[in-house]
Amino acid sequence: MTTFTKKAGGLDQPFQFGAPVVPNDDTDLPQYSTLYLGTEGDVCGITMGGTEVTLRNHPVGYVLGVYRRVKATGTTSEDIVALW
Repeated sequence: MTTFTKKAGGLDQPFQFGAPVVPNDDTDLPQYSTLYLGTEGDVCGITMGGTEVTLRNHPVGYVLGVYRRVKATGTTSEDIVALW
């Protein structure tokens, strides 16, 4: 087994894991993740680089980028899934 056997792939690789997201203003996701939104709405998150962004009226589907946190304040979308 090599050092990188358990390393998650990049954005150009298929997702290996997923978990439901409960938005929280203070707690990071267990892994930096791409997001899937199950309902249309706003999503407020902290990017991998530490920048807070709010995407307004985002449609159902994948959110471009990699996030470390999904904040409860400012997030109206539901059924969010973290994928990595």
